[in-house]
Amino acid sequence: MTTLNSKKSGSVYPGWLFFFRVNIAGFALLHFLAIQPDFADLYSYKGYIYPDIMDTTTDNVSPTLVSMQAFLHHLHLPIAYDTLLLCCRLAYPLALLLLMAGLFTRISAMVALFFQLLLIKSIHLYEYGIDGYTTFALFYCCIFPVGRVYSLDNRRRKRYQLPDHRPYLFLLQVHMGIAYFFSGFDKVIGVTWRNGEALWKALHSHNYYSLLNLDMLANTPFFVVSGWATIVLEMGYGLFMNMRATRMYWLCGIIALHVFIAFFMGLFFFSALLIILNLSAFYTPYVRLAEVRKPLVVGG
Repeated sequence: MTTLNSKKSGSVYPGWLFFFRVNIAGFALLHFLAIQPDFADLYSYKGYIYPDIMDTTTDNVSPTLVSMQAFLHHLHLPIAYDTLLLCCRLAYPLALLLLMAGLFTRISAMVALFFQLLLIKSIHLYEYGIDGYTTFALFYCCIFPVGRVYSLDNRRRKRYQLPDHRPYLFLLQVHMGIAYFFSGFDKVIGVTWRNGEALWKALHSHNYYSLLNLDMLANTPFFVVSGWATIVLEMGYGLFMNMRATRMYWLCGIIALHVFIAFFMGLFFFSALLIILNLSAFYTPYVRLAEVRKPLVVGG
């Protein structure tokens, strides 16, 4: 049994697990709170689409509130739909708060993942990219040892033990590299990202929000250069993010890309989550955070 410190674990530090857990749970909580003014319109029978009608277009595999109610009725638990909805509305943020605090961490992460999937699949017609990223981030909170660093669970334990965290970091880095590569590959095989048309359309779509009007750049190479810059950043992600000499430059470029998406396309939550994932995978593991009060131990 060996003490885990900076000398024996190389230049990769376990503080990224704490950063990942707190920020993913905090992000999911803020995202959930943001839809509360429209919650009834999305989920209730007084909303835009009746839940049972919405349920007819699901894959019949993913659980939904309607199917969950039917399952409970099958178990002779005749719970009303509104009561079930209220339980989910309270249980999900509670699980996220427990996950942030690192209390019953793995169980809290699994409960949060279950309710996130249940709520999202119940309104799947409104689902978009950020929901999938939130799902896999919460799934990683279930399988990563995120409760072993700066958590209330550690205070309840007599010994502070941490498995080798580097394979989990490698999995996250590979996932991010594959996601960005194929995002860039999808752009380069079409002409619209190479000639700037896709970016122009995105910035002028009726449902996008932009802080500034970029029409003044219409007769400049801005849209073509930006399109190619996006392609290069995404397709080169896996290579240059894993090279020490270029990592920080590529990370700054990726963060700048998502800041642009946030402020010129209005996708604030999407950009925030991607920035969190990038910092978790390629910044915080290489930054030494304050030492944990007691030694972290490998094995056991």
